[in-house]
Amino acid sequence: MQNPFEVIASRLTNIEELILSLKHGELYPTPAPASGRKRYLTAKEAAAFMGIAIQTLYQSIDGIPHIKKHGKLLFVEAELIAYLEGGRAK
Repeated sequence: MQNPFEVIASRLTNIEELILSLKHGELYPTPAPASGRKRYLTAKEAAAFMGIAIQTLYQSIDGIPHIKKHGKLLFVEAELIAYLEGGRAK
C-alpha cells in the first residue's frame, strides 16, 4: 500500500506543473482526428472549443468558417484552429 502522503505530494506536483504550463501559455495539444477524418462540431461544442459564449459565436458567425446543413450549423475543427491562429483565406 502506498504512503498517502507520497500520493498527495505527487498529485500536488502534477497540479503545480499544470498551473505553470497554463501560466506560461502552453496549451494542451489538439488531438488529430482519427484516421485523417474531419471532426465536426456543433455550435455549442465550437463555442466551448473557441472559449467564447454561444451568443458571441452567433453574433460573429459571418466571420467564422462554418457549414449549414439541414438547418444546423456545423464547424470543422481544423478550420476553427486555422481561424483562431490567424484567419482563413476565402
